[in-house]
Amino acid sequence: MTGTKKSSGIKKGGITRRKVLQSGASLAVGAGLMTSIVRSTPARAAGGKVIIGAFADGGLTPFKEKIIPLAKEQGGFEIQFLEDEYGVTLEKWFADAQNAAGQYDLYLLDDPWVPQFGAADVLEDLGAGGIDGNDKDWIGSMIDMGFWPPRAGPRVKGFESAEPKLITVPFVGDLQTLTYRNDVYGSAPATWDELIAKGKEGVAAGKIKFPVVFRGVSGNPIVTSWYPVFLSFGGEFFDDKWNPTFNSEAGKASADFFVGAMKANTAAGVVEFDSDQEGAAILGGDAGAIIQYSGNALKADDPKQTKVPGKLDFGVVPKQVKAISQMGIFIAGVPKSAPNKANAIAFLKWYTSADAQKALATAGSIPVKRSGFAAEKPGNRLIPVALQQLDAGCLPRPRTPDWAKVEELLGIQLNKALQAGKGGGEALDTAAGQVKDYLTQAGYYK
Repeated sequence: MTGTKKSSGIKKGGITRRKVLQSGASLAVGAGLMTSIVRSTPARAAGGKVIIGAFADGGLTPFKEKIIPLAKEQGGFEIQFLEDEYGVTLEKWFADAQNAAGQYDLYLLDDPWVPQFGAADVLEDLGAGGIDGNDKDWIGSMIDMGFWPPRAGPRVKGFESAEPKLITVPFVGDLQTLTYRNDVYGSAPATWDELIAKGKEGVAAGKIKFPVVFRGVSGNPIVTSWYPVFLSFGGEFFDDKWNPTFNSEAGKASADFFVGAMKANTAAGVVEFDSDQEGAAILGGDAGAIIQYSGNALKADDPKQTKVPGKLDFGVVPKQVKAISQMGIFIAGVPKSAPNKANAIAFLKWYTSADAQKALATAGSIPVKRSGFAAEKPGNRLIPVALQQLDAGCLPRPRTPDWAKVEELLGIQLNKALQAGKGGGEALDTAAGQVKDYLTQAGYYK
């Protein structure tokens, strides 16, 4: 899995949500609200060539090393794997899709990008191409992210009545779980109160320096760290009309706990912590527990990266009323301009088969279908814990092309409250007002 969890936003100065949504809305109206994209599935081209565009990320290493050779052996697919830095791929692929340049057969997207590509109507309808989005073997919360417009929840303007189409399919699972010191907690702490209380005992015993560590940097980092706390307190981000509800009583309680009790029990410089700093704290033996994405969690088993080998275990995130974490997966879409479209769809059918998913899990990646978790020898010990977390609860970020801006506004206010060590609820009220103003200007409300 990914070592430093991907940001969910769009680069400033690059693609804007307004351009994407306006483009998508006009296409929806002009084409009768997203008529079928794949009208007939072309015959598979000879040679099995599939050009995959991906951003460089350690989470794709098992796929590159184990699955690409297997795809050639079992399916005759010739995979051309083209990598770019994360910061340029969204803009590059979106331009490729909009201009019908035909440089790629398949994009490996960060899941928050799906609404942007969906609203622009530039990806194939994979359901019409023969991939069953209703297959019960899918992890439900993962396959739901592949539909545009979403099958449930609020929809953006222009797509209120559109029939959901499966325009992307989950490719590699990635989600937050708990990493904890087994010599401090014994077993995974079930609640946030237990995490803090037993962590304090570990501090008193000289085993750790503080109970918990997290990211406090403004924007995506702090929101990502606060998100599982928010979900566990029972918070919901928006209502079905896109009105902000993250500043509900449950949301405010989670923010007050986050900037108060959690800050009081973490490193002194947490307001400036990002992935590198929080990772160093747990791997270096200072912290008792952390909520983190899969790639960072797996460093716990690398003796070259941890100073406390054998003392870090994995578990489901703590709960207040629920035990829910944030999901952020690699997800695959086929552009309409793909030069080897039929090959790409055939490859996705093979890749999401039960046998291929078991091979993916054996290689060390979190699968996207439940059958994959039945692999006889999972490639790492986080995989069964990931399934426990998925069954306990794991949710994606809101399905809107505007998430990057929402996250930015919210992250600024949470960081201010974290600096003060209080006022989490008031920070959410301020952010909710700012988000409502932004979405009003963007045309979300009648």
